This record gives sequence, C-alpha cells and structure tokens, in this order.
Amino acid sequence: MGPPRKGGDKKKKGSRKRKATVWDDAEPKDKQDAVPSETDAKKRSSVRSRGSMMGQWKTQKVRERSKERKFFASVDEKKRWQRERYEETRARTFNAIYKSKDVVEDEIAMVKDTLESEASEGEEDDEALDGKKKKSLFDEFVDTFKRDAKDHGVEEEPEDEEVMVDENGEIVVEDDAEVVEEDGKEEEKDGVNGADALEKECEEQIAAMEKDDEEGVDDIHEEEEEQEDPYRRRFLLSSFSEQDATKFDATRRKFTKVGLPTLEDEGYDVTYRKGADMDIQGVAGVVMAPDVAVKKKPCVRSRLAVTWKQRGLDLETMGTEESVERTLFQVMSAYADVIFAGQTYENTATVRRLSAMHVLNHVLKARDTVTRNNERIKKHEAGKSSEEEDREYRDQGFCRATVLVLLPLRSAAMAFVDQLLRLLPANMDTFHNKDRFFSEFGSVKDTDEEKDANERDGKKEWQRVFDEGNNDDCFQLGVSFSRKAVRFYSEYHHADIIIASPLGLRQQLGDEVAVLDDAESSADVKLSSDFLSTIEICIVDSASLMTMQNLEHLRTVLRATNVQPKEAPNADFARVREWNLAFLGMYFRQTVLFAHGVEPTLNALMNKTCRNVSGVVKFVRCYDAADGTASVSRVVPQVKQIFQRVDLEHHKRLTAMDEVELRFNYFKKHVFEPLLDHPRKNVLIFIPSYFDYVRVRNLFNDTMNKKLIRSVQCCEYTTSKQVSRARTTFFHGHCHVMLYTERFHFYHQYQIRGVHQLIWYGLPVIGDFYAEMMNMLPSGDTTGHTDDGFTDTMDGKSSIALFTRLDLLRLQRIVGNKRAERMCQPKAAKPTFLFC
Repeated sequence: MGPPRKGGDKKKKGSRKRKATVWDDAEPKDKQDAVPSETDAKKRSSVRSRGSMMGQWKTQKVRERSKERKFFASVDEKKRWQRERYEETRARTFNAIYKSKDVVEDEIAMVKDTLESEASEGEEDDEALDGKKKKSLFDEFVDTFKRDAKDHGVEEEPEDEEVMVDENGEIVVEDDAEVVEEDGKEEEKDGVNGADALEKECEEQIAAMEKDDEEGVDDIHEEEEEQEDPYRRRFLLSSFSEQDATKFDATRRKFTKVGLPTLEDEGYDVTYRKGADMDIQGVAGVVMAPDVAVKKKPCVRSRLAVTWKQRGLDLETMGTEESVERTLFQVMSAYADVIFAGQTYENTATVRRLSAMHVLNHVLKARDTVTRNNERIKKHEAGKSSEEEDREYRDQGFCRATVLVLLPLRSAAMAFVDQLLRLLPANMDTFHNKDRFFSEFGSVKDTDEEKDANERDGKKEWQRVFDEGNNDDCFQLGVSFSRKAVRFYSEYHHADIIIASPLGLRQQLGDEVAVLDDAESSADVKLSSDFLSTIEICIVDSASLMTMQNLEHLRTVLRATNVQPKEAPNADFARVREWNLAFLGMYFRQTVLFAHGVEPTLNALMNKTCRNVSGVVKFVRCYDAADGTASVSRVVPQVKQIFQRVDLEHHKRLTAMDEVELRFNYFKKHVFEPLLDHPRKNVLIFIPSYFDYVRVRNLFNDTMNKKLIRSVQCCEYTTSKQVSRARTTFFHGHCHVMLYTERFHFYHQYQIRGVHQLIWYGLPVIGDFYAEMMNMLPSGDTTGHTDDGFTDTMDGKSSIALFTRLDLLRLQRIVGNKRAERMCQPKAAKPTFLFC
C-alpha cells in the first residue's frame, strides 16, 4: 500500500450531495448525452402530459394570471370592478363604525357561508362535468391547502385550461401566453396569506379611487361635476369665430351701476359693462353678470378646497357672503375683467391672496385637463378605450404659459409667491430652485422681519412699501407646476405662470414690439416671441405704483399679449383650440387690475387692450370728507385751500391736448406773471407730470425771467447732491421758487422745510400726497382773497390748486365724490372754491 496522498481523501462531488433533492422527473446522468430512442420518446411524452408537481404548480399560476389579464382587458370592466370593490370596502368600513360588533360578526359569518356554499356547488358541478375522473396527486395536495384556506375566508380561484411544460419544468409558450419568471421574490409574494392580501388589495383600491379624483381618471364623474364650472364653459365648450368678434366689437356698451347693498355700505361703487350678447351662441354660457356671480359658489379644485379649509384660507373664513373680499373672488372666478380701485397698504396682502387663489385654481384646472386628455389619448391608441370614433381634445394654446402676473417691485413678487406657496396642496412638497429665488428676490436689507409698531407708526404708506424688501423694478420669472412639485426659473415655454415687471418683460420682448404703436390693430402684427400668445389671465398688481414708474412699458406689454406669433415650435396643433388658431385669444383673456384709485390713463389702457367677452366689473372706492376717507380731511394746518377751475370758459368738447394748453396758459398768466411782478420766496410748485415739469422749468429758466426770479428743481432725475443743495437753498430763502415733481415725492418723500405757499400745477395722481404736502405748511393766519384767488394770498400761507373737469377722478380722492361732482359741472356758478 503506497503512501497516503497529500490533502487527504478525495473530496465528494456536489452532485452526490444534491442527490436527495433531485426531482422525480429528472433525467439520469448517464443518459443525458445519449441519443434518445423511440422508447425514451414515448416515456418523455407521457411525463410531459402528466407533468411534475413543480410544473403543474407553474401551470396553475399561469392559468390564474392569464385569466386576470383577460378580465382586465376592458377598461370599462376594470372601472366597474374597482367601483364595486370600493363600494364593498366602504360599506364594510361604515358597518364597522356605526354597527355593533355582533352584527358585523354575523354578516361576516353569512358571507363566509355563502362563499363556501358557492365553492362547494362549483366543485360538485366540476365533478359532474368531468364524470368520475380521479384527481392527481398534485390536485389532492392543493385541495388539502385550499380547505385550510377556506377556513380563513379565502375564496378558491377557478381553474382554466392546462399549460404545457417540458421535461425540465420550463413552460412551453403557446399563442399569447407569457413565461413566468422563476425567482424567489415571486414565490414569496404568492405565499402571502389570504387576509393580508385582501387588506392590501382594499388599500390599493381606495388609493386608486383617490388618484382618480386627483388626476381625473374617473372622467364621467368629473365631467358631471364640472358642467357648471366657468373654466370648462369658457375654455373647453365655447366657440368663437371672426364674425362673432366683428359683431362684438361693433356693439357699444356703457357701464351701469350694480345694486350690491353690502358693498355700498362699505364704501364701494360697483359698475358693470356687459359682455357678449345672447345672440352670439358660442359664448352664451360664458357671460355672467356680477349680481349673478355673487350668488354662485366658486368652483374650486377639490384638493385646493380641502387644503384652504384646513389652513383657514377658504371663502367661509374669508368673510360674510357679501363682503368685498368674497365678492371680488366670485367675480374673478366668473372670468370677467376686474378693475379694483380700492387698494391700500392694509388690504394689499388680502388682494394678493385672492389673486393667488384664482391663479392657482386656474392653473391646476388647466394642468389636470391636459393630463386627463393625455391619458384618454394613450388609452385610445392602445386600443383600450371604448370610444369607437376619434375625438378631438382642444385644450391648449400655442404655448404652455397661461397666466401673466405683473408686479412693480421684486419685494411685491416675493410677497405674491409667498401667498402662492401657502395655498399649494399638501402633496406639493418639492420645490426646485427655491433657494435661488429667495436669494435674488429677498430683502436687500439685513433687518428683522418683525418690526416694532412704534417704528412703523411714523412712516407713510409708500415708505412702508419701499421698506418691504428688494426695490428692483427689472425682473422676470417662470414658474411651472407638476403633480407634486413646483419649479422656479422655468423656461417660458415650459412655465405655467410668468411673474415679471413691465420693464423686465419689455426688455425680453425686444424692439420688435415697437411696431404695435404704429399698427391700427394688434391682429395685423406678428411677433417672434410666442410666450405671451396664450395668456388667459393677466394680473396687474399695484397699477398706481406702475404709473409712477413708466406706464408706457405696461401698455406695450398688454398690447403684445395674445398677439399672433410667427412660429410656435412647442405647440400641438391637434390640441390647440379653434379660437386660438383664429388668433382670437384676446377675447378670452381676463385682465385683473388693482389700483389705489381710478385714473383716466388706466381706464384708457383697459378700454384699448382688453376685449373680454365676459365684460368688465369696476370696484371704485367712494370718498367723503365726513368719514375721513377724503384727503382734505387729513390736512392738519389751518391753511386756506383754494381750488381754481381753469376750463370754465371753454364750452367746446375738452380733449386731453386742449386741457394741457389751457392749464399752461392759465398758469403763465395768473401765476407766473404775478410772481415776476412781485417776487416772493418760499413758494413750492407741485407738478404731477414730468412733461409739464419740463415746460414750466424752461419758462423759469428763460434768460429774461432768471434775472427777476430764481428757482431750484427737484425731479426724479436730480442727483442726491443737487437735491441737498436745492433743499438748503430753498430753506434759507436764497431762492424764490422750488419746482417739485410727484414722482420725486413718491420715491423720496422728503419733508421740505420753509414752504409758505403751495401751488398745485395739477392735482396729484395719488390722493394721499395732497395731505402730505399740505402738512408741510406751517400753521398761521391768512388774509382774505379776491376773485382770482391769487393777489391777496401772496402775504399769507395758502394753497392754490388748478383743475379742470377732466380731473374729476383725482378731485374725488381729495375733496370727496359729492363735492367733486358739484365742482366739475359743465356750467358751474363760479370758478373758485375755498376750503379751510
């Protein structure tokens, strides 16, 4: 016997270890590579027909899944099945809550008995059909566990035709049958007990129903609820042609007063200019008068309504049924143009929240509509839809952006976005580029967010506006919404909301929009920029502040909105609305303008750039000196206040051009020439318009006039060094007259010292400036006055304001509505009015 081999005895092969786990249909090793004979082929065919336990188990699972695929092949059948299971789960839940435990247990027992009886009847029927066929060993093995599963309330799943398997247990695919993967995860999933599977199935059904409500999968249910929705009537069901547009433009409409007693008690006058007539059938269901709109409940998206109610921001907590806030939101929800001329610093946050609510509700409706129609189209293309004919889904425009929000300052944009984020549904918890937004739009001052009330009491309204944060007036931002996320700085073609200032958007549009000024109609112009071509809602916040910036930028932006684009690369023309294809989107654009007061320039802007088929609703604040709303009631010094009308002798129709010439000639004859004859110091001339300021400045800077009277100027383009020198010179009496513009006072609001006489070349646009400037005058005795109102006031402290009948709106904010109407009558008894 030789020496032992190193490494010990010979190691056993793995095949010998696994010998005990060889399946009953495994082929011996010595015959694996041998050529099969006829006898082996017969044995193999008999084994294939009978199959092993593993193969039969796989066959049964394939039958079960094949039956499920057939069952869920029809979408309508799946929906009906989901609805039935949902109702069953809902009924069980209500029974568990409102019924006693004994009753529930009895019902469960009855259901189990019914299931067992049906299963036993099914087994008897199968045995009757199959005769006295003996069950295989595997069937008896499965029946043993099925009886145990019945004791736990699990139903027996019916059988189907057999599936062929080969000698290795692999499934032979026939026709459309699919091969089931053999992995441990699927076996573990199939091994879950019946109770847990049923519970999980119910939870999935409930989640599916909630998803249907959110994403609009349950089309029939949502369409029934949205039949009265103004959004659906306006943007999905309406039709409008060029003939209808021509007929609409040819009809002349006037503002009529709307009787809303609650708003009248709160000091608001509501007027309405009706929209399209009933003979235009395509938009008959779109027009809604404000007295009808306030009686209807706004159609708010369900997930938004729940979130707003939880956070105390819904309409019920907003105020009474006829409050200003609720009425304003209801009118906006009816998609009529709105002019709200009652904005103040105190209600600005409320007004922005209302506009954010309306904008967010509109955007989510638009996104849900597009998503729902996308799913319908996919189902139809996949052959799962029950609709036989192809249906058009006209739910889009040339560009995705549908909302334009114009704000004067970055601080105002940040405040609007903050209101928007507070109103988002709970499932929208992902924000992209949010930190970048707050870093660029945040406050430029390192101050605390909460300030003491004592520090704010001494500040004026417009000082508080500029203290809010970043005062940059050139910005633009795109915001897009998905199901669970919000993205800032989105490209305009992929954004839902465009937030910008008029200056920033004017720079984005470029020089090509200049052709809009020369064109008679915007329909004759095509722009290369298409991101404003499909705007459906335009919010103009703080329009009074924009008049102090440059109203021409705002006018250009509004005229460029809904203009025909030269190209639309991102448009799906099969989904574009027909009235969008006809470039009639301006008739379906809602414009909401918030201002501190009504101005003729703002009225002209709305009349020329807005053609909403739903009409215009105007909220105008009423002013009265008795209740302190008029500016004249807040004047502290006992100063003689003279209002001189300059157009009383002009009996013809007074135009804006005529008014400018009348005012300048009157000022030159009755104010400037007396100052030349009797130069007097400490005279401040307040000029609202910069163009008028240039004309008056040139008058004082004339070579001959400069020798007799010396003047200093403070305008919006004066440097800080020049302003300091002018204020010092005026205070110490080294000059006679200071020319002072309204825009300079708006941005700086200096307290000018040394003013003894205040001359108003024109009434201020912002009524509060009248009291602020008058309070610069010191209190003192005044002398009498003559008919012209100027001669004897040179020795006393007084105020002289020039006005025409075109200044009615500005005069209302200063002296009150009733007095202003009496002072601006065409045939007034006298041209001079005195207030003390």
